[in-house]
Amino acid sequence: MSTLQLKSLKSCKTFGSQVSFCNSIATIRGGTHVQYVTDQIVNHILGVVNKKNKTAGVKPFQIKNHMWVFVNALIDNPTFDSQTKETLTSRAGSFGSKCELSEEFLKKGTWQQLC
Repeated sequence: MSTLQLKSLKSCKTFGSQVSFCNSIATIRGGTHVQYVTDQIVNHILGVVNKKNKTAGVKPFQIKNHMWVFVNALIDNPTFDSQTKETLTSRAGSFGSKCELSEEFLKKGTWQQLC
């Protein structure tokens, strides 16, 4: 059974970063599990920003560049980019389960202060 856990999330004033694990293996370059989680967060933030300021023109990469994300994932039969297993390359559809972030979790983010 596969699971994704979002351990912590914090907005920062520097470039984005991540700390991630897949099946207890440090994926130092992230991968599809990190992208899966950050895309959900970025889409939520874009919705909040666009609702408050329709002319903001904020792009997803601008938000990602100011996020720190910590992800711990258990993935069924994971695939990696190399033997060093630095990047998870398994497609989100083959994770074995879905990790949909709740509206409650998304509303608790520290980014609410930024919008």
